[in-house]
Amino acid sequence: MNYLYQDKTIAKARAFSDYLNKSDYQTVIDIDATRDYVAKIDVDVAGNYIGKINVYYSPKKKTYKLTCQELKIASYNEEFLEKWQDFTHQTGSRLKNGIISAYVDGSFLNKVIGYGAVILDGESILYKISGKMDSKYEEHHQIAGELKAALESVSWAKKNGIKELDIYYDYKGIEMWARKKWKANKELTKAYQDYMQKQNIILHFHKVAAHSGNKWNEVADKLARDGSKS
Repeated sequence: MNYLYQDKTIAKARAFSDYLNKSDYQTVIDIDATRDYVAKIDVDVAGNYIGKINVYYSPKKKTYKLTCQELKIASYNEEFLEKWQDFTHQTGSRLKNGIISAYVDGSFLNKVIGYGAVILDGESILYKISGKMDSKYEEHHQIAGELKAALESVSWAKKNGIKELDIYYDYKGIEMWARKKWKANKELTKAYQDYMQKQNIILHFHKVAAHSGNKWNEVADKLARDGSKS
């Protein structure tokens, strides 16, 4: 049977599936379960199947929504709904006005921690951040630099009246500690988590592969290495 809105629904679900696959998920559209107003996405995490998430289309309102009632592990519900919000925001009206984003990175060269970030409006550089950290954080190696770069980026955004910021990172802890998905056990991570939780800036997190040729990630990496040498 051919459905009137099936193609629109599948297209939206496929775009979201591709978006999730850039993170730590493995997803695929279940074509056999797709109907006129709903497309189902099978989700694996670390090789383990955790159920389906569903993308619904309302032809009357011309809107989409995500539901997670078919996930086997309820604790993932909030995480996927947050990802859906980030996805719809990224692909919605914000694209018409430009996106303020920060690519962040850390380094550990000759036992010196460096941090670096490049702030962008679309593809235009607004600001570059680079520096080194106190030796008391040496045990954390480049992770300390990663967190510092994210903190400095948010701080810059606040000072410049930015209400919404996309943070691109290659170390997962930047997002996981900020969202309280990981428990903060050390002074450094506790301070980072506390700062990020108190922000009124809307933050969107995106993981990129390290040293994969991503232009702006490479710029942030160089700024972090330069920070270690400063």
